[in-house]
Order: sequence, then structure tokens, then C-alpha cells
Amino acid sequence: MRKKTFWMLLSILFCAIGSAQAQETNYYETRHEVSLAVGGITTTEVLTGLADMTAIMVSATTTAIFSGGQVSSYYSFGNEHYIPTIVGEYYYHVSKVIGLGGFMAFNGMNRDMYLTTNNQSTGTTEKVKAGKASRNNLSFIPAVKFDWLRRKHVGLYSKLGFGVSLLFEHQKEDASGGTDSHSTSVIPNFQVTPLGFEAGSPEWRGFLELGLGEQGIISAGARYKF
Repeated sequence: MRKKTFWMLLSILFCAIGSAQAQETNYYETRHEVSLAVGGITTTEVLTGLADMTAIMVSATTTAIFSGGQVSSYYSFGNEHYIPTIVGEYYYHVSKVIGLGGFMAFNGMNRDMYLTTNNQSTGTTEKVKAGKASRNNLSFIPAVKFDWLRRKHVGLYSKLGFGVSLLFEHQKEDASGGTDSHSTSVIPNFQVTPLGFEAGSPEWRGFLELGLGEQGIISAGARYKF
């Protein structure tokens, strides 16, 4: 039994050595890479979505104007137009496995503001467009890329990054002299990508990534390696 275990372990060791040698022979040497991608369900998209739900509820409650209990009005949002998360990325490879760099990401949303007026005495409700609102998010995330497999036409990798996001909000009422408000906030942000897959020519690759953070749960794009 011990002899069988010994030969089994020895066989596994020789297989590992052979695999490592093959990996070394087929390793593809590049120092720089730049990429452009589109991500979905990112950190700032989720956070601004939750903030929108809160803003609408608070607005409907706190901006209500009562006139003898007969007339009430409040603001709400609608007719949204979304800009998906667009990611630009760069890495410099300091070794066969480790690349240092990071990415910049942008997403946004434009929408209309509506004023709804309820007249209880007449039983009528009027909803009119009253302004425009926008949310734009810009993120800077330094990151480390780990290339577990770097071949001439295919690669497997992981990424880990931490940085910040700038959240810009703007609301402007259409009425003359209406409120024109701006706000900016800064939040910490991150990206964890357990699995990335790329394939193509030695220079140009398409890629697909699965992870969590500001590049999204899923992202895809094109990469240039040189």
C-alpha cells in the first residue's frame, strides 16, 4: 500500500513538472496591455438605484404642499435614459504573473422630473414635466492582475482592486427662477474578478470577466497587448 502511494505521488510530481515546463515553453511575453469594456450591475449602478428609490419616497413625502387639505403636490422621476458602465483599463506586467495598473469607469443616467398635483375637491390629478435630473459616476480603481495562464492565443486571469468613485448629481427645474441644485460625493469602491478569460491573436483579444464591483458582475470587451 505504501509503495502504491509512493508511486502515485511520484507520478503526480512528474506530471506537475511536465505541465510547468510546458507552461514555460508556451508562455507569451508582453509587458503592456490596454482594454475597453462594458460592464453590467456595477457598484455605483446598484447604489444610485437604491438612492433613487429613497429619493422618490422622501420627495413625495417632504415636498407635499397642502392647501386647506384640498390640494397636494409632489415631485417624482421618470423617462430614464441610462449610460452603461464603460471601462478603460491599463496594466504593466512586472512578472509573468503580476500586472500593476488599474481602470477608470464611467456610467450615468438622465431623467425627467415630474410635478404631480392632486386636487381632492375636484377629484382630479395633473402630472406635468417640471425639470431634468442627472446622475453621473466616475471611478478610479488601482488594481493588480494575476495571469494564471498566458499563452499566445488564450489566457486566464484574476483581478483585485480598490479605489474611489465620484458621484455627481444635478437637478434643474424648468420654471423661471426654479431650483438648480448640484451635489458631489466620494465613496470607496472596489473590484474583485475571480475569473477572466481572453482569446484571440497575440496582440488583439476579446475577453469576458465574472466578478463583483465597479466593472460589474459581468463585463466584456477588447484588449490590445504589446
